Amino acid sequence: MTKVSIRKSKISDIPQIISIIQKEAETSGALLPVTKEMLAKWIRSGLSYVAVVDDEVVGHEAAHLWPNCKWVELRSLAVNPDYRGMKIGSTLSLKLLSGIGKKHDGSTVVAFTNKVGSGKGILKANGFAEVGIEDVPAELFTIGSKHRGKAEFGYKIFVRKGS
Repeated sequence: MTKVSIRKSKISDIPQIISIIQKEAETSGALLPVTKEMLAKWIRSGLSYVAVVDDEVVGHEAAHLWPNCKWVELRSLAVNPDYRGMKIGSTLSLKLLSGIGKKHDGSTVVAFTNKVGSGKGILKANGFAEVGIEDVPAELFTIGSKHRGKAEFGYKIFVRKGS
């Protein structure tokens, strides 16, 4: 049985993380590309996690804090296709949500998913509800504005309100 461990991301993980995200973005269109600088910011914030097998990064998820509205967005959940079906994505999401709860308790958390994403169940199981574009601050649409949140691209928006 393959031993998968989940840990906070390190700056040295960035090349492997970018590779996983890039492959997912190219094949499914489910993810927006990320930069080294963006990943470094998420890593420094303490809200970036990786799944590792034998020192190889096989999965990643992070959160981005939107400074003006103080919402937290789940970003860049990707798992190497060779390791899918092992609940790695769900485990990463749970770890990240726990980290958000510790660092940003009371914040509203948002996740954008598209029709190829299969993580909707984990969101609903953790208190997220589907909402419309009108329920989300405009600030969140400053990236990926061509397709993000638009129904014709299959995107859905899930929100968990802060306490």
